[in-house]
Amino acid sequence: PKVLKIHNIATKYSNDGYYIFLIGQKEHPETIGTISYCGKNSDIIETEEDIQEKIKKLYKSNVKKMLILSQTTYSLDKFNDIVSLIKQQINDDIELEVKNTLCDATKLRQEETKKIAKAVDVMIVIGGKHSSNTNKLYQISKKYCKNSVLIETKYELNLEYIKNFQKIGVIAGASTPQTSIDSVVEILKQI
Repeated sequence: PKVLKIHNIATKYSNDGYYIFLIGQKEHPETIGTISYCGKNSDIIETEEDIQEKIKKLYKSNVKKMLILSQTTYSLDKFNDIVSLIKQQINDDIELEVKNTLCDATKLRQEETKKIAKAVDVMIVIGGKHSSNTNKLYQISKKYCKNSVLIETKYELNLEYIKNFQKIGVIAGASTPQTSIDSVVEILKQI
């Protein structure tokens, strides 16, 4: 439903003559699907390096209204950084709308990861290694806790490494089964 809502927003703004910047991973299925609703005056921005080229395309189009959307599982910090840079680089003659379409659960989980990672000695992120959501959590975790590890199952836990730390943080990707989380926590309690 959250992605469908973004598709509806993209369609409405595209029909109203807006140029749309979709911030997200270019190869992610959600981004590929969403951009198809954004019309011909649209671009995907994945990194800060994409911004200048996309702004040039905006000005070539002569469109004076712009909307910025986000992939639901994109990094909140990266989204805010990219929006800030776009605002710095566009002229006042562009009417700008920003819709933070990150999933609320994604935002909350990313904020929790940041808070926990700052307070622990080692951070364990549990989830699929190909999951966009889980990888964002891992990137955030590494930024605030240098001793961060990403595992999919309890079998990947390096207990000898973990034993060296007093405070252990655990976070899991949105689609990680509760049984996987519980089994990791149970092992940690034992050591």
